[in-house]
Amino acid sequence: MFNRKEYKVQALARLKGNWRINLLVSATILVLGWISNLPFSRYYYDSFQLYLIFTLLSIAIAGIAAMALAYFSIKFFKAGEAVSYGTFIEGMNLWLKGILATLWVSLWLFLWGLLFIIPGIVKSYSYSQIYFILAENPNLSVSKALQISKIITRGYKGELFVQDLSFFGWVILSLLTGSLGLVFLTPYYQGAKTHAYAYLKEQALSTGTLKASDFTDLN
Repeated sequence: MFNRKEYKVQALARLKGNWRINLLVSATILVLGWISNLPFSRYYYDSFQLYLIFTLLSIAIAGIAAMALAYFSIKFFKAGEAVSYGTFIEGMNLWLKGILATLWVSLWLFLWGLLFIIPGIVKSYSYSQIYFILAENPNLSVSKALQISKIITRGYKGELFVQDLSFFGWVILSLLTGSLGLVFLTPYYQGAKTHAYAYLKEQALSTGTLKASDFTDLN
């Protein structure tokens, strides 16, 4: 049974005594997010070439950051390993997977978004586990990881949406602090998401929907 409350409890329990390293990673993610949004400044609209270049740069930064965070989260929350800031940096070695995953997901979400907003939102949850899957199984192709994400989220997209919705109040409070609160909220939110991913993967394996070999098969 998908239990979002339990995933939150597990996230907080794991963070106890380990907040410092998580806050450092969280602060880095927020800085990278701020940098990745710079290309959308109105100053670049005067030149399409510059706008295109910096937009691709923005996507690259966002992809690398998302992959590094997923890698860190898998090690810390799911595997329960001792981690350091170097673990987060190590996750950046998967930079190409992160960029390709972001480009691939963005393309599909754009196409689905053409069918109105709701299909795009639904598909965003269908693709939402791709970074966790690639972080845990870096030898997988991006297209295979996307297919696995679609499989393990089948029947759980509504649950994932409600889980995100349960953080809405915290997001509002964080924004009222000038986004400083997001530094504290991100580890909590990411921890809950990681535990949810662990459950989705376990369910798919235990029910035979997927086999262990599916996470190593490149085809």
